[in-house]
Amino acid sequence: MRYILPIALFACLAALIAISPHIEPRRLRRRAARVTGQLRAEHGFRDGSRASWSETRSTGWPPFHYGKHRELDNLLLGTVYDLPVRVAGYEVVFNGSWHRYGLAVIVLPSPAEWLEVRGQRPFTSARVPEHVPDGQLALGVPEFDAAWSVYAESPEAQRAAAGSAALAQAMLDAPTPFSWRVHDGEVLLWRRDGWSDAAQLLACIGCVANLLGLADTYPVG
Repeated sequence: MRYILPIALFACLAALIAISPHIEPRRLRRRAARVTGQLRAEHGFRDGSRASWSETRSTGWPPFHYGKHRELDNLLLGTVYDLPVRVAGYEVVFNGSWHRYGLAVIVLPSPAEWLEVRGQRPFTSARVPEHVPDGQLALGVPEFDAAWSVYAESPEAQRAAAGSAALAQAMLDAPTPFSWRVHDGEVLLWRRDGWSDAAQLLACIGCVANLLGLADTYPVG
């Protein structure tokens, strides 16, 4: 009998180790499914397509710059500020570890200069490669510069972003840290582990849209 308890404890520990890598992915997938349901039921989003993400993913820029077994799910298409918006979940495997992101794309009325703002590392693991582009700027707002990174390529974009109190304040007021990038006619937003709910996602979209002047030009109907 004295061996039964240690064996049982060992079996429980082994089972916990075996299932633990699957607990967090399942939790985040369930949360993503709830966000998808909220966007459909409360905000008029409908089915999207993988093909519409081909060009966005082909850049190889974050969060598409690493990993294997890359998959999109929960693809939706809707309208925010009278602009087309695509939403999706994105999963990738790196060194045997599973990573998930929430994605959203705002389709702009016209192309814009490349600008990238990051509020998170690609993932919590230090082993995940960090893609650092040229043109990093400091905005001169200590609270912002300590937590966020800004990159701009063209002189025009650098002048617009450098020292921008509006950019710093908009990101500090955001409901959660996230990252976004303007490229040609799109703005891509991404957040590690995905969005907590539809309200958080739409607030982040609104944050960027207001900053870029889209919310005033395209009020919510």
